[in-house]
Amino acid sequence: MSIYSETNAQFILGLNNLSAILDKAANWAKENGKTEESLLAATLAEDMYPLVRQVQISTDMAKRAVARLAGVDAPVMEDNETTIAQLQARIAATVEFMKGITDAQLDGDDERPIVVMAREHELRFTARSYVYKFATPNFYFHFTTAYDILRQAGVPLGKRDFVGPIF
Repeated sequence: MSIYSETNAQFILGLNNLSAILDKAANWAKENGKTEESLLAATLAEDMYPLVRQVQISTDMAKRAVARLAGVDAPVMEDNETTIAQLQARIAATVEFMKGITDAQLDGDDERPIVVMAREHELRFTARSYVYKFATPNFYFHFTTAYDILRQAGVPLGKRDFVGPIF
């Protein structure tokens, strides 16, 4: 397997763990008289995106990275989720798309160009630098922030929730 296939596998694992974390959060909210809306709107700091946006960006980073590496179009999602169930469906659709990408599609030249349109300009990478310097750090930043928002809200999460099943 190539580093690109391994990246796909890591993102799928992370998204599955995020899904389990959201399940735990939904159950905790019901048991503790909290609303999903309050969790989805929660942030770590005033200038940071809320939980709902962190999950959306996590799925976007994963699917777009794999799509770029495979040379295919990523599915477009509307960013209109208002419930944990809708976020779960988004994660499931993202994972389904990513599982449909074959190792052969991801196998390629480390130096192939990857261009990302940022807010004000283009970011240019090689495939290898894109994975290591942009896609992976951004995915884990938003996944970790989602986890941290829920921890701060009181959801009883631990390292095993973040890492997921080891065997």
